Amino acid sequence: MEIRNCKRCGRLYTYTGIDLCPECYRQDEEDFMKVRDYLDAHPSATMLEISQNTQVSTKKIMDFLKEGRLILTSNNVNIGLRCEKCGKPILTGRFCDECKTKLAKELMKGYSIQSEDKEEEKQTGERLYVYENQKRKNDFYIKLLNY
Repeated sequence: MEIRNCKRCGRLYTYTGIDLCPECYRQDEEDFMKVRDYLDAHPSATMLEISQNTQVSTKKIMDFLKEGRLILTSNNVNIGLRCEKCGKPILTGRFCDECKTKLAKELMKGYSIQSEDKEEEKQTGERLYVYENQKRKNDFYIKLLNY
């Protein structure tokens, strides 16, 4: 059982895999439902209209979009969510599909280089270990023969 501070209000709570205390989490869920319902009823609303009519901050609405909890449709282009890497308009998340693909390739490339380095290090280490063992055995036999 791990005790943490809520990242929003600072209260202590028992951590259950969510960085918010139960009260802040409940409030987040209520805010999410308000925004989602408002967008369903008013698909062409701007960020400011959504915020004013739901009493949910624009920052929290943007967080819902970046987390992928809210997904915009082509009717919601007035919200203005943009890719953090290239600036293209996007419907949800932090990156457009092109940038996601590029980032994934870069990560895989870095992972494969790191794996190759570890494999090479492992093989070199094994050879050294075998060589050391063989040398010890040879030294042992030489000592036995000298007695």
